Amino acid sequence: MTVTRALLIDLDGVLRHRDPEIAARCEQDAGLPQGSLHEVAFLPDLLTPAVTGQITQREWETEITRVLTERHPGVDVTAAVRECFGDTGYIDEEVLAIVDAVRPHATVCLISNATDRVHQDLEALGVADHFDHVVSSSDLGVTKPDARVYAALARLTGAAARRCLMVDDALANTEGARQAGMTGHTFTSAADLKDAVDEWLERDLVSRPEPEVRRDAVRVLCLDSQDRLLLMHWHDPNNGEYLWEPTGGGVDPGESHIEAARREVAEEIGLVDLAMGEDSVEVHRDYVWWGKWLRSREEFFVARIPADQATVEPALTDSEAETLVGIRWWTWPELLGSTERIEPADLVPVLRRLAPDGPWQSITRVSDPFKTDEAQ
Repeated sequence: MTVTRALLIDLDGVLRHRDPEIAARCEQDAGLPQGSLHEVAFLPDLLTPAVTGQITQREWETEITRVLTERHPGVDVTAAVRECFGDTGYIDEEVLAIVDAVRPHATVCLISNATDRVHQDLEALGVADHFDHVVSSSDLGVTKPDARVYAALARLTGAAARRCLMVDDALANTEGARQAGMTGHTFTSAADLKDAVDEWLERDLVSRPEPEVRRDAVRVLCLDSQDRLLLMHWHDPNNGEYLWEPTGGGVDPGESHIEAARREVAEEIGLVDLAMGEDSVEVHRDYVWWGKWLRSREEFFVARIPADQATVEPALTDSEAETLVGIRWWTWPELLGSTERIEPADLVPVLRRLAPDGPWQSITRVSDPFKTDEAQ
């Protein structure tokens, strides 16, 4: 797997638009005050549960009907709510053409603060197959600009944050992306979007001043019976940064990749006689560690760890003992939404290939923020 870029693009206000006359006509036909449909629909007590997956689109519409009926006794609002919020809108073909032009060069992910109906709407509009990933806030349980949304998008697309472009019509959401280390573009027009995308695609994102070191390495995705993933937490004393990654390391001269994988697991976490599959996925990484820019080709394997797995005392090198902070099992909701640095960027795509029966095949509600005590 090679280094990936990702275009993360909003739906409403960017790709999809709605005719405001529909709401106005519904209100007029029902005898409702102008603007009352959207005023009630966007009340936080109604909207937040709908766009975080606590209630369905249908249940949201029922709540809108209830509140409108309470405010306007004797007015039958059912048909107005159904027609107004049943409208799927229309697609901006210029913006869609930009998305299509990007796909040969980057992974494209649609991300919307939306109800559970967004997937159905995309099918109805005939554009569902124009995206590599479609993510709704109702899938994740949190909305933009929550930092966990951007972490999940980068993880799902397999792209490092610095290689992601977030396009949204809300400034708060593009600012949230920038704070997550992404490039943010606040949408105003298709022409401005095209310029922003062209500039982003042409940018050199891998140039670094540190000396370059090329490395042949291995990693092992250790999974337990609950499909939790074991990750090691490291601290770089050179720049003060922290990262999590699967166990592994460099291949010694004369070793095969699977031999190196078994040796690294024994040395770093003390597991021996692993039930490790021979299938592997090649991952290309570039990152800075101890003041060096490492460009590594790493073979990833998967191993299932039973409760009675044989163990030995780990044999860390001096530098590993100095920089290892800890080891932890991660659930899928924790892994998907964590805002901590987890390497490699394409860990989730690798999991999907090597462990296709795992929970990472579908999007889940992210867990509450998990933050390591980095002073430990």
